Amino acid sequence: MKMIEKIKHKGVFIYECTVPGERRSDDVVPAHANCIRASWRRWLIVYATRGFRGVDDDLSIVYQIRDASPDGSVIKEGMLSKSVNDWDPLGDGNKYVKQHGHPVAFGVPKGAIIKGKPALNANLFVVKWRTVARYLNTETVFLDHSKARPDLGGLTQGVEWSQIRLDNREDDIEIVQPPKPMRQKGYETGKAFCSAQPLTPMNQTFVQAVPFNDDCTEWADVNHFLRGRIAALKYRYNPKLRLYEWIETGPLLEDAGHILTEASFVRAKDGWIIAARQGGSGPVAWIRTQDPFKNMPKPTYPSEPLSNAPIAAYMCPDGVIRLFTGDPNISPYRNGRDPLYCRDIDPKKDFAATNRRVVFDSVKSGLLRAESVPRVDMCKLIPHGGGRIQYLIHRVRVKAVNHPYAGLQPITSEDKARCALYYAHIIYTDPYPDAWQFTNDKTQF
Repeated sequence: MKMIEKIKHKGVFIYECTVPGERRSDDVVPAHANCIRASWRRWLIVYATRGFRGVDDDLSIVYQIRDASPDGSVIKEGMLSKSVNDWDPLGDGNKYVKQHGHPVAFGVPKGAIIKGKPALNANLFVVKWRTVARYLNTETVFLDHSKARPDLGGLTQGVEWSQIRLDNREDDIEIVQPPKPMRQKGYETGKAFCSAQPLTPMNQTFVQAVPFNDDCTEWADVNHFLRGRIAALKYRYNPKLRLYEWIETGPLLEDAGHILTEASFVRAKDGWIIAARQGGSGPVAWIRTQDPFKNMPKPTYPSEPLSNAPIAAYMCPDGVIRLFTGDPNISPYRNGRDPLYCRDIDPKKDFAATNRRVVFDSVKSGLLRAESVPRVDMCKLIPHGGGRIQYLIHRVRVKAVNHPYAGLQPITSEDKARCALYYAHIIYTDPYPDAWQFTNDKTQF
């Protein structure tokens, strides 16, 4: 029987960024993270930093190269895109904070073999993240969410991307394409940045893209657009440019009465499955389609779980779809973001959720107090490296910030010290092969 033997929480994954201006002494902590395989011996981690000046004080995009395993020694850490406080995205002389958030990455690792041959597009990785402008009151150092300029998010929301590769020594990265706004091929200029109609500002998925074809020259994910719409995006490797291009956008899915956002994209044996969070609180939306670039059927809304937190759905190496999110209805603290749960999802039974397991409970573990309103969320499953153990990363923070907010007093130094990136091991009952094959076909480091 395919199953998880246990989930073992390991503790802190990244406690502090080493890049100047992004350290704890700067009142900045690591936040959203993601990780993919970069070569047989290297792993690429991308993460966003975060401050406490207001709600969702997302800052910069940082990368790490790690040796041997996702929790191996850090070979290199550096900046991909830095937040600034003097961004003028509207060209009207007004200056705002440029935020970067929830980065994801995809690509074929260096030295990977596909269909018995070295992959032509190996060692090229796409990193993408969302950007938006926020108003900062420089006198009070308060980051306003929407009151100062309610239309600012809709005017400045977008997605940026960069393309990188490992250097020859595999000790650092080389920038192949510097960060720039992400636009679909054929829409390089003008107001319309893609073929989706009606055109609205686009936000970024929380999970990694997945290969869309067998030779991994095409990848796809699902982004969300304003007013509760989602659509699939396809990327294709161009061998002449030696770059990926965003070449297609699927039809926008809108379901009346439901705000669809933060979607995950899963390859199944008989097609494609999409999971999307609803705005506010409600059931997770599930969509099954043979081709998300031709048809996006109406979603199914199972009764469980109910979520008001970020969701992430993945196809695990044992062939089971698993969903990672909180649930306010069963949380012992009535907190939709603590504990973080893992559930098995059965698409053959209307996406029924079973085998609920706790990934991490910050209160039960003694890390945080329930009164601090913990946030254990933004869970990412790392592509399997072979064997019985698979890694996942998640964030831990609290709701409070440096200013009084939502009836909460300013964050304490003790709670701030607990805010970091954490990780866990999923331990399967049986071993499963590496997600990638390499020229040396080695199984252990």
